[in-house]
Amino acid sequence: MNAARMATARRRPTRRPRLTGPDRSPGPVDVALAEFTALRSEIDNLAGAHRTMMHLNITVVAALLGFVLANRADPHLLLALPPISGAIGLVYQWYVVHAKKIGDYINEHLRPMLAEYTGDDRVLAWEHQLRTTVYPTIGSNLSGRLSYLVIFPAVPVVSLVATFPLLDSGWYVAVWIVGAALSATQITTWVWQARSWVCWT
Repeated sequence: MNAARMATARRRPTRRPRLTGPDRSPGPVDVALAEFTALRSEIDNLAGAHRTMMHLNITVVAALLGFVLANRADPHLLLALPPISGAIGLVYQWYVVHAKKIGDYINEHLRPMLAEYTGDDRVLAWEHQLRTTVYPTIGSNLSGRLSYLVIFPAVPVVSLVATFPLLDSGWYVAVWIVGAALSATQITTWVWQARSWVCWT
């Protein structure tokens, strides 16, 4: 090799091979799909958590009622139902609202981005279909909504009415007011949520 060729070879940058397979750098589609997978997993975890809250509320209500009725205990113990059930209901609602926000993010951000990159607007269409076809349908998830109404708002409201005659001291009044405030907040949150016809189960 003469001197000119050697000098040209030194100046010519060495091309790095294009990585393929598992060694390649992730592109926008890969990152978006990974984020989608993580978000769907979080929604699944939230759905499991709010089912746990429903079971916990049923257990607490049944245990307290059973204890008072079976053992003829002080009926003032029933004053604990509104604050306990109201607090559990608020946690349940937080799970529901958080799951909805994740679904909105998938539908409003990830879906359009992936549709643009792939050139197909059918990608990740389930979240969009839920909001445009499934949830607006009258009677959609009716059993889930009715069961929620019975388990959460109905229990504290009935308890508040039933325990009102037991308010014979300042402490009992304070507990009753706390239960009423938690229950009202929970019901208000549910009404706001129900306006968008969204109920994750």
